[in-house]
Amino acid sequence: MIIVGLNSGTSRDGISATIFETLKLLPTAKIKLILHQDHPYPKWALEKLAEMEREPAFEKVARANFFLGEVFADAALKLIAASRVKKNRISLLASHGQSIGHFPELKKIGRYQIRATLQIAEPSVIAARTGITTVSDFRPADISAGGEGAPVLAYSEYLLFASRKRSRMVINLGGIVNFSLLPKGRGPEKVHATDAGPCNLLIDGLAARVSAGKLKYDPNGRIALSGKPREKWVRAFLNHNFFSRPAPKTSGREEFGGQWIEHILSGMKFQLRHDGPDLLRSGVVAVAEMIAQCYISNYPRFRFDEIIASGGGAKNQALCYELQRALGKKLILSSALGIPLQAKEPIGFGLLGELCLRGMSGNLPFATGAKSRVVLGKIVPGQNWKQVLKQVKINGERHK
Repeated sequence: MIIVGLNSGTSRDGISATIFETLKLLPTAKIKLILHQDHPYPKWALEKLAEMEREPAFEKVARANFFLGEVFADAALKLIAASRVKKNRISLLASHGQSIGHFPELKKIGRYQIRATLQIAEPSVIAARTGITTVSDFRPADISAGGEGAPVLAYSEYLLFASRKRSRMVINLGGIVNFSLLPKGRGPEKVHATDAGPCNLLIDGLAARVSAGKLKYDPNGRIALSGKPREKWVRAFLNHNFFSRPAPKTSGREEFGGQWIEHILSGMKFQLRHDGPDLLRSGVVAVAEMIAQCYISNYPRFRFDEIIASGGGAKNQALCYELQRALGKKLILSSALGIPLQAKEPIGFGLLGELCLRGMSGNLPFATGAKSRVVLGKIVPGQNWKQVLKQVKINGERHK
């Protein structure tokens, strides 16, 4: 099955788009990557997202949902054109959309205890513009089953990276860092996963502050590599009650956005020109430490042989160095295994999309806290819907 996967992470860098073919789905996945592209958000789209965040209102959210649907559809069409894959060969398009709110804590509303999450980029628009059946909205089914709706890609990571000979820690270094623990030779029911805290939200926020807004991130960790960590600053970044919560747990921009960083920096004494590299290195060390502490305190019996890292943060050489130091194991970039750093998530959602079409569960209770395994995603039929139904029926037996 040829699939287009789309994703935009907490960092809001833009849209990661991937087209690939699933040669095998179960018990572990075998894929053929055709093309991966990154599409930065245009300036006006970022301004609209920021405006919506500052002044949330029903109309702003509703219109943002539809304009992001158009933007995601454009990214998919550009990817397909560049891949030279004929559109009628593509079975489905899986889109995670853009998270604008993730609220995993239980809140009482009337007689109900409610968790909530919201991802936008209207799938009906994507299906209409592309003509391709679209699967989206992957988190709510897990929340409805008692989970936190994240980390939502733990099963995809199992399908892509599980090994009979090596136990692995798979780390996604996005706006929020999460990791999955894949024991060697074991089934998906033994996989554990959790968010560990802010990654690029912190490091990119510091880079912008250190550069007086000239940089959106620290290219390859160059500035951080020139600095030295200061223990009191590392401790300041780790002084948050999220880090003491038991796993599995999830978080987002709501807890670790710009206001959180500004609050911490307001209590520090530093000179940007002189102390900037040390500040960035301290942020990088804090990210490595929060991952190590989360792993040690929550999964003390799990031993892994190697680390597989992906996401935009994996381009930061200082962060990769500190992760190897904190965790004491060799770090392998997903790109060395044939999956570009920012392609893993859209591929992961593509796999969840195919599972959804086949009526197969896509979540893992040890990762999200859900009470049961459930099918993730909602389907918007495209012009190819009848073709997709035939394909699923023909291949259904092979994937049971």
